[in-house]
Amino acid sequence: MRKLILIILPLIFMACASTDSPQPVEDNTNYPDTQLDDATIVFTEDGVQSVLVEAEHIDRWQNRDSTEADMVNLHFYDEKGVEQSSLTANRGLIREKTEKVSVFGNVIAINEDSTILRTESLLWDPETQLISTDDYVEVERANGDILTGYGLKGDRNLQELEILRDVKGKVLDIPEEEKETFNENE
Repeated sequence: MRKLILIILPLIFMACASTDSPQPVEDNTNYPDTQLDDATIVFTEDGVQSVLVEAEHIDRWQNRDSTEADMVNLHFYDEKGVEQSSLTANRGLIREKTEKVSVFGNVIAINEDSTILRTESLLWDPETQLISTDDYVEVERANGDILTGYGLKGDRNLQELEILRDVKGKVLDIPEEEKETFNENE
């Protein structure tokens, strides 16, 4: 009886073993054409560097004109190739054909005058030469003035910025000519 049990047990285990089923074929359309670490993309206008994109990692889909970047640094240059402002963000989406760049996550931009812009997303459109967002923004000037609100349009050098709604601020230094305007309206 003991031999019979020993023979039956291996047969039971063999019957319970899983059979190999065919594995599905992987869909390669979701894989990028190119993956790069420590990558740089340069955009030019009339042969002069206008925007430099640096990223820790890039995934590029050429057929979709879609490049996704991690840990992004953007540098904006004037028509002479002199850097005017830069920004950092956690992620970015680059459309190389139109040179549009969208950045997301902890976006911080700074210009040569030490103006700082903080938001969660920002779009650079080279056709209009403007940055924009619908998200909450905070703009801090070197003199300590702080403006906040939702939505923003402005130049890439952070000189001419318009906060679109729910604007609040703390202004420390009002120019004399503007003080006179306030006093006239009282």
